Amino acid sequence: MTADVNNRVLDHIGVGLWTMRSMAQHPRNRVADYRALGEDAVLAEQLGFHSIWSAEHRIWYDGWVPAPLHALAHVAGLTSRLRTGTAVLLATQHDPYTLARTAATLDRISGGRLDLGIGLGHRDVEFDALGLRRDQRGRRMDEVLEVLPAVWAGDHGDPPVDPGPTIWMGGMAPRALERAAAKNTNVILPQTLRPEQVRRCLDTLHSHGDWSGTVGVLRDVWIEPLPRRARSMHTRFVDNFREEAGWWILKGKPAHEVPDLLESQMARVADSSLMGSADEVAQGLRALIDAGAEFLCLRINFDLVSQAELRDQMHRIAAELPSRLADVIAPLGVER
Repeated sequence: MTADVNNRVLDHIGVGLWTMRSMAQHPRNRVADYRALGEDAVLAEQLGFHSIWSAEHRIWYDGWVPAPLHALAHVAGLTSRLRTGTAVLLATQHDPYTLARTAATLDRISGGRLDLGIGLGHRDVEFDALGLRRDQRGRRMDEVLEVLPAVWAGDHGDPPVDPGPTIWMGGMAPRALERAAAKNTNVILPQTLRPEQVRRCLDTLHSHGDWSGTVGVLRDVWIEPLPRRARSMHTRFVDNFREEAGWWILKGKPAHEVPDLLESQMARVADSSLMGSADEVAQGLRALIDAGAEFLCLRINFDLVSQAELRDQMHRIAAELPSRLADVIAPLGVER
């Protein structure tokens, strides 16, 4: 496979999610966290990936990064081509004007390399801690989607940013898809959707008129050719996710208090993850592309893996997936 085809494939693949968690039982040094993020980003650029993605949460036991744009500014300063993305930033928990100006600054200093994925947020404790009402998050998102392009266009006295950061609407709910279609934004879908669900989301987007955005899909991925090791990784991954998901709010209650709902969620997580040989992983990704996905954000940065394991995984993906996906991704065109 030629280097050009390899690049065309990796132009549709990003790696994530860098959350810089620091848990009470496993505290991490923040200086070391930022250093590692920068080193990982430099490697991602060297390997040819399209982008590196972070996420946002706050006021939580596992200490996710509460200011992803600041972390991505560090990445932008160390790279020249690699795009930076959020999957997702909880836009409803920000002042929209401050968010717009911060994003514009990052986009400007990075040379237009910001992919701003935004979502509603779902953790009650975060809204409570910020003095916000969770039941008004839809209204706040509508305001965000009005304010961002207006500020970037210079309507509020700011220097225009042309064309401005690329917006990705996170979520799969009908209202989220309706917002994306109305504003003609890109969409980033959750990692637990099956290919047929991705197709239905695309149908919903196109049913709202002249939507012409890009559909991206998150997917939990780990390439491991030895079946025993792949099964072990999958078990560790599911157990780790159950610890986090047990504190989600499902149907108004902590998930650990509604075990049937929690196990249903865990089944989706377990079934949708792609962990196995390069052929097995590629087969799962091909199904998503066939369903209409044009961009893949591969979640490989799990709490349970070391930095050495993470970097080995980045090398494996860059070396082994392009040749297995070239015939379905390369025809989509180049994103850079």
